[in-house]
Amino acid sequence: MHIQFRSPIHHLLAYIGLALGYFGFGKLFTLIAFQDQVLPIWLPAGIALVGSYLWGWRFAPAIFIASVLFNWTTYFGLKPHIHSYSDILQVSMVATGAVVQGLIGGYLMRFWLGDPLLMRSRKNIAYYVLLVGIIANVASANIGMLALSLFNPLYAFSQHWQNVIAWWLGDSLGILIFTPLLLMLLNLTVFEPRNYQHKRIILATCSILLLSVTATTYLYNQGNLKAAQREAQREVNIIENVVLRHVNLSMLAVQGVAAKLQSLPQFDQAKFMQIAEQQRARYPFLFAVSWGQRIAQSHANDLQSELNVLYRNEVKLHGLPLNQRDPMVVVKYVSPQAENFASLGFNIYSRANRKAALEDPEIILQPRATNVVKLVQTHPTKPAYVLFSPVFRQNATTPQTINADIVGYAIGVVQTDVLLTSVLKTTLGNNYDLAFYDGNSETPFFSNYDLAQKPYNADTHYNTQIHFAGQTWRLTLAIKDSYISNLNHQQTIWLLTIQLSICALITFIVLLYNYQNIALNHLVAARTESLNVALQDAQKANHAKSRFLANMSHEIRTPLNAVIGFASLANTTQSVDTLKKYVTNIDMAAKTLLGLVNDILDITKIESNKLHLERRDFDLQQLLTRVDSLFATSAKEKNLQWRLHSNVEHAVWLKGDELRIEQILINLCSNAIKFTDSGQVGLHCEVTESQSDYRVQFIISDSGIGIDATHLAHIFAPFVQADDSTSRRFGGTGLGLAICKELSDMMGGNLSVESQLDVGSQFHFSLRCPFGEAHSNQLPDFDETNIATLSILVAEDNPVNQIVIKSMLDSFGISYQLVDNGQQAVALAQQQSFDLILMDCQMPVLDGYQATTTLRQQFDQQTLPIVALTADVMPEDKAYALAIGFNSHLAKPLDRDKLGACLAHYAKTCSKNSSA
Repeated sequence: MHIQFRSPIHHLLAYIGLALGYFGFGKLFTLIAFQDQVLPIWLPAGIALVGSYLWGWRFAPAIFIASVLFNWTTYFGLKPHIHSYSDILQVSMVATGAVVQGLIGGYLMRFWLGDPLLMRSRKNIAYYVLLVGIIANVASANIGMLALSLFNPLYAFSQHWQNVIAWWLGDSLGILIFTPLLLMLLNLTVFEPRNYQHKRIILATCSILLLSVTATTYLYNQGNLKAAQREAQREVNIIENVVLRHVNLSMLAVQGVAAKLQSLPQFDQAKFMQIAEQQRARYPFLFAVSWGQRIAQSHANDLQSELNVLYRNEVKLHGLPLNQRDPMVVVKYVSPQAENFASLGFNIYSRANRKAALEDPEIILQPRATNVVKLVQTHPTKPAYVLFSPVFRQNATTPQTINADIVGYAIGVVQTDVLLTSVLKTTLGNNYDLAFYDGNSETPFFSNYDLAQKPYNADTHYNTQIHFAGQTWRLTLAIKDSYISNLNHQQTIWLLTIQLSICALITFIVLLYNYQNIALNHLVAARTESLNVALQDAQKANHAKSRFLANMSHEIRTPLNAVIGFASLANTTQSVDTLKKYVTNIDMAAKTLLGLVNDILDITKIESNKLHLERRDFDLQQLLTRVDSLFATSAKEKNLQWRLHSNVEHAVWLKGDELRIEQILINLCSNAIKFTDSGQVGLHCEVTESQSDYRVQFIISDSGIGIDATHLAHIFAPFVQADDSTSRRFGGTGLGLAICKELSDMMGGNLSVESQLDVGSQFHFSLRCPFGEAHSNQLPDFDETNIATLSILVAEDNPVNQIVIKSMLDSFGISYQLVDNGQQAVALAQQQSFDLILMDCQMPVLDGYQATTTLRQQFDQQTLPIVALTADVMPEDKAYALAIGFNSHLAKPLDRDKLGACLAHYAKTCSKNSSA
């Protein structure tokens, strides 16, 4: 870092200015903070980073002091009074997180990345944005939010990680937006002028980002607040309805007691206690249920006598009537009795509020309630209201009115804290500061917050009145700050994330644009060099393509010439022996041509990652026997000595892809014989057993022409031969060794070569194979007599292919019908019954895939087997054919033995189905 200040005074002013800026910008942005004080953009994080970049650890005290002052004045005000040591620990931990984060980012810039406005490479710009601008900011977020979650009651642990993310995003936005802007401002005021490029663009971009993020977040926060207010108004209505439903339940509970007592001609204390306990068990908010017997004042002595008998002279009538003409309503029974024993014998008419409820004319329609009273039976006293429901004399013949013959009242004492707590459990009331007032009282009888502290939003109250049983309650509701921030917390996180992504991208683009002028010449030179390299690669690829096309033209024409030539000669002779010789030569040339096509398909599959290896059990001894038999004859035809050396003296069962291993050996051995004119060719095989598998080593050696050392490095590349001219002495596509190498690598093996020009070559092929399980791998013979019973439909459009398939089916003596397209096949299959359909896939009018799809709507695979007879042999073609509804797949060119085995399989299946 080579930043120079204009003078020591500028140096000191910059230090003090950044320290004061940390505190000042923090206070400024609390104006748009979320209600949990997690700021949407934290510019002081950018100030801490720049200060740590300029002064290193010497700026740590400034960060710590500024952070402590900001957090202390934010959470505890300007009073220096310390409530507890946890307050000091809280602000100290938050400040420590800010220091750690600033030093991490500052030292990354000081000793590695440098000034973000003068980055040395694009990679450094990306590192700055990702590491300094985003990742390093998890330090302050985690340490600071841990302190707040532990020591600050406003921050719930349930929202801990959401708050950490919001804090982290806010710090990242502050650093990405403010750091370049602050460096630019310092360069204009206190730095010795630095060669910053595009100053106006950087100043304008950072300023626009700052304003847009601030405005967007502020507006979104206001939207959240309005949404919370709408939700609060809706919640007031919900709570009002739920409270009414609960108080109606209390009225039903007392009315139920009255109804049961009304239905009894006579009831004693035991019967009443049974009814009361049932109701109290059903309604937990019923603190007590009692029976108040109504009598005239002149009958007081008679009732006192009854009480003496019931309660052994322990209960006395008490509570003087308010008026001499008033009746008396005396509590005769109460449940639970022990807790409410003092209420026995109490004259309810002695209390004005009780008297008003009893004399309410509406009491004959539904219970009446008193105002909220304190239960002296509880410690501490708890609020409750009393409900009265009258019980009438059973032989009363006059309509029930206030002057009717009332014998007493079922009385219920409802504990309001129990009732309202159950209300809050069924609503979102815990998201608000709630208070319930009785009538015009200014002191609430129930609240869910500490009454010593005002609600979170005391200036924004929502009020409603609840009327029931002759009483009026007032409900006030204020929104909790935590609910406002949590209402759309997930959407808020997404907003901040989108803002951070956009700001990070724009910051990266601006810094990259700033770097672009410095690196432009280097970039042009590098691009020019890369274009030259690309041109050379293209020329090499074009040359390889031309060479390959020339090779393939030569290699395909050679066997094709034999096929056409011998086919022409066959028309000029009548000799059966000569014809057999011509046919044999045509067969050999055709197999050579098929081998060329298979090589091309194999290399295509390998390069497109579509070649799949099998894992089957096979006998290595049988594989070596087949190779030995094949090349002993080939070597003898060229007067070469063929030798097979092996330590495999009996059956050795391996697990792997027998076909591909044999393909590698055949390729290597045929090459050895092809490039050897005299001498010997040998195959050496050595098997070594370990605890879990076999290690198999093959060495194919010859005394042929050898390979020049300059070609050895490219011998396994596709289309490469030591002599690649079309007039070369030895044929081949140049694909064989490339296929062998790729197959070896796919099997986890190793293929290498040692060669000396005019001396010979040795190819080493080794691999490890797991132990296999012994079984009989002899191909089953098929019964041509059984095949002849099949009735087959053949769909084939090509005339030559029609001749081939007809001839093969005639050789089996099979009954068949031949059609030219899929539409004819569908029509004939619907008219006649066939054991099997051989379906070409590429046909006019309706192809084999469409025809099979149509037939599968009527016939399942067991009722009508369909075999794909096609030249589409790629793995995806086979998979598609089976998915369409074909039973199996036969590839063209068609082999008679494979066709016979396929037909035998379905002949056996048809036989089983007939037996069943």
